[in-house]
Amino acid sequence: MRPYEIMLLVNPDLEDPKEEVSSVEEVVRSHGGSISKTDIWGKKRLAYPLNMHTEGFYALINAEIEPESISELEQLFKIRDDIWRHIIIRKDEA
Repeated sequence: MRPYEIMLLVNPDLEDPKEEVSSVEEVVRSHGGSISKTDIWGKKRLAYPLNMHTEGFYALINAEIEPESISELEQLFKIRDDIWRHIIIRKDEA
């Protein structure tokens, strides 16, 4: 297992955007990963309008997951309409 940071930009118009973040955490766990920390940043102003919105809901998830599961996670993020942007970064193991 390797440590990763998963940054999400979620649609702020959802009834509860934290539920979308929780569902991502469940997907990580279902792929055999573990969540060490979830940092909810909340609504922040976007640098440019996205989907006719000027704000987005940000969350940062620190997780440990197998490298083979990362491509499956990225495909899932592309399918979900309420996850506008994402980035997955491998952290140093030290």
